[in-house]
Amino acid sequence: MTSMNLSRWILGPGLLALALASGCSDDATTTDAGATDAGVTDAGSGDGGVASGPVAVAISAAGHDRLYAVTYDSTGRIYAVGQAADSTDATADFRTVVVRFTATGERDATFGEMGVASHNIATGANGENARGLAVQSTGKVVALATVEHPGAADARDRDIALVRFNANGTLDRTFGTMGVVTLDLSDGAVNGTGYLADGAWGLAVYSDDRLLVTGAQVRAGGMDTDFAVVRLNADGSRDTAFGTNGVTTVDINNRSASPRTSTILPDGSSVTAGYMDDGGVVKPVLFKLTPAGQLDTTFAQGGIFAPQVLAAATEAYGAALQGTSFVTAGYGRNAATESLDWLSLRVTAAGVLDTTYGAMGVARIDLANFNDNARAVLVLPGDRVMMVGGGRPTEMNVDGMIAVLTPNGQPDTSFGPQGYRTYDFGGASDFFWGAALSPSRDRVALVGVRGVGSNPGNDDAVIYVMPVP
Repeated sequence: MTSMNLSRWILGPGLLALALASGCSDDATTTDAGATDAGVTDAGSGDGGVASGPVAVAISAAGHDRLYAVTYDSTGRIYAVGQAADSTDATADFRTVVVRFTATGERDATFGEMGVASHNIATGANGENARGLAVQSTGKVVALATVEHPGAADARDRDIALVRFNANGTLDRTFGTMGVVTLDLSDGAVNGTGYLADGAWGLAVYSDDRLLVTGAQVRAGGMDTDFAVVRLNADGSRDTAFGTNGVTTVDINNRSASPRTSTILPDGSSVTAGYMDDGGVVKPVLFKLTPAGQLDTTFAQGGIFAPQVLAAATEAYGAALQGTSFVTAGYGRNAATESLDWLSLRVTAAGVLDTTYGAMGVARIDLANFNDNARAVLVLPGDRVMMVGGGRPTEMNVDGMIAVLTPNGQPDTSFGPQGYRTYDFGGASDFFWGAALSPSRDRVALVGVRGVGSNPGNDDAVIYVMPVP
């Protein structure tokens, strides 16, 4: 496929109220929904009204707190997953945390300790990072993390792990081994670009409570990493009816994989999103697996969509189902001399770039000619597309950003003059990392990080609940 030179949509920042983690102790009370923290920009009613107002997330007293993914349960309660540490030291030992909120965005003190369930899956320096989250029909909550490999010869070695909490936030010791399932898919390896190891990113749940894990494993010989999709039964055991002993690996051109998330389709098949560096050009990757974990050869080329779209880089962090097609969120550029812009692609059910979307199949968004990064995508009522992430109003500052596109990938000007808004959390590196649509389809919950930018500063977790625009 030939590369495309696409125009950019540029907008000045429009700022709305958010709340930040306060950095106080775990037994602190949640900030009142009408309050705002110092340093949070409040632009009044520019968003048409916020559903719950800002909510503070207090996880640790003096360490980094970050939320990366969010979901709802069937009753409308909100769950967010991430990591927390007790200090900002480079050697801090992170733990996996799940925070539960009410439908209006207030921390639910009946869950865990003042709304927070936490577990240090494996000890080590700055190695545990949870990005996947699922709520099973039983009310049990599963978090997915990349964790340290205990006793590894190289301290950089990592495994994939899942931890499950009961509906009240206590550790579910019936899951795996004392509440934890560890997936050691491969041995870590040193190659010409550094150290390679297993890694986890996405977690999805089937209607029967089986779990689908998206991650990476080191290819035999240690030359690169492959996409790895693992299916587990509801109790955490391997589903041997999927792939090979529950695991499907996908290698593309012997290039290292950067997996992100998977979407389970109504027929039990799945589409996984990510990207790879193919000889200096970063290409988006979507691949489709049958319910049995085999590549669906009716999709794209042998089940894999991985074309060159922009000339230098095109990344896909997720693929959301829009009708029978898939819309993505990520970022990229045509040349190293350009800034990174938000990108959204639309890929048909047959695995072909849909050129009726955006400009020749690509919606490209730039805030102010600096590097911008979209991190997650969801489809709103009416098939509109919402992307979330971070945008740079200046070279040294990142604000949280939300964009809404029409069903065909054009800026939705009812949301902002050019389809998006920025949100200053008060940090130097503020990001929305995850978004979820409520069961009633009238609200969106977003989570992320107020990033201070450097140690010894203290990153804080953020949640924001807004009405569907």
